[in-house]
Amino acid sequence: MLDEGGAGATFRAMSPSPYRLDVVSANLIERLEGARPTWIGDAAAARDGFRRIAAEQVDTVVAEHDELMGDRPWGRLLRREVMETFLPRYTRLALDHNMDEGAGYHAWRRGDPVARVLATFVGLAVAELLYRFTHHPLSLGVFVLALAMPFLPEIRRGWYRRRYRSLLQEVVDDMGRIQDSLEAAPPKDIPELAAEPEPRRATQSASARSEATARSELPTGDEEPEA
Repeated sequence: MLDEGGAGATFRAMSPSPYRLDVVSANLIERLEGARPTWIGDAAAARDGFRRIAAEQVDTVVAEHDELMGDRPWGRLLRREVMETFLPRYTRLALDHNMDEGAGYHAWRRGDPVARVLATFVGLAVAELLYRFTHHPLSLGVFVLALAMPFLPEIRRGWYRRRYRSLLQEVVDDMGRIQDSLEAAPPKDIPELAAEPEPRRATQSASARSEATARSELPTGDEEPEA
């Protein structure tokens, strides 16, 4: 779809909002996050599962988009950007978070009741010593911190999860910037952008030529041995 403007027109509103890269990525994150905890402690299975889920979701989105818009080059672009740009970044963040979650967000003794009780007693003891030797009113704040010690595991978990969500949002925002840059491209460039990158094709062709050359140099068994 083109803006009015003749030769200077650019490719605008390439896809309806549900098919934008950032929207597709955000929806895919919701589905991936539902399955992510299943593979805590098994990074290989997580990678395979993420790729399978992403491929299924992208297949569905691309099929719907192509049927609605009849714009197959954009469908190919969407598939490539999601699978080759979004998915590796999500996988790295998700595996790191799985390690943190599997380790109890690195809380001492995973924040079990014994750890909470001991941490509280230690905090109260420190607060008592500070107040006894300093008699400063600000030392009373340490008592408040000591009373918060039983909730330290929840505080740590909340901090890790907020940071993780923030990092995921950065990925979605980057996908939105990629979408905007693609929509600004001239329409004649879209099929070229959707095509397989030329360096990859050249590499594959060179590899095929090398294999053919190697096969041609193999002995056939018909040559006569040299005297």
